[in-house]
Amino acid sequence: MVSSRSSSGSGSASDGFGRVRAVAMDVDGVLTDGSFVWGTDGTEFKRFCFADITGIALARSSGLAIALISGESSAAGQLLVGRLADKLGITDVYKACHDKAAALRSFASAHAVGLDEVCYIGDDVIDLPAMEIAGLSVAPANAHPSVKNLANYVAAASGGQGVAREILDLIVDGQGRSR
Repeated sequence: MVSSRSSSGSGSASDGFGRVRAVAMDVDGVLTDGSFVWGTDGTEFKRFCFADITGIALARSSGLAIALISGESSAAGQLLVGRLADKLGITDVYKACHDKAAALRSFASAHAVGLDEVCYIGDDVIDLPAMEIAGLSVAPANAHPSVKNLANYVAAASGGQGVAREILDLIVDGQGRSR
C-alpha cells in the first residue's frame, strides 16, 4: 500500500498506481457531487461529469476492469446508476450495496485480481470497509474527513468534478497503457 496521503502525484508504480488492474468506485459523492434533485412527481435527477465518463471509457479501453458500487437504495436512484452503467458498458454494478467490502471481494474474484491490485474510490463512511481492503484507496478532495484520513491518496478533484478522471488518468498514464 501507499504509505502516505498526498494531494497530487505522478501515478508512478512506486506510489501504488502502477500495480492497479481494476478500479471500483462509489457513485454518489464520487461520480456525482453528492446532491440530487427531486421533482414534485417523484422523479430524481443526478448530475454526472463528462470528464469522468470519458475517463472511464478510456480506462476500460486500456484494459482496466471497472465496477460501480453504490449504496443508493431508492428505486429511482438505482435506475440512474443502472443507466450510467449501461451507457458506459460497465457490467460489474452493485446497487443498494451496504457491504461494499463484500462487493469489492466479489469484483476482484470475478476478474481474477488480488485485492492488492484493486483501487477503490470512495467519499463517505460506508466506503471505509472497502477502502481498508483495497490495495489503493482514494478519496475525493471533498470526502468526509474520516475517509480522507484512511485514504492512501486524496485527489485534487472533488466528487462529481473529475475525480474519477484524475485517478484513472494517473493509473493509465502511469502504467503506459494505450487508450
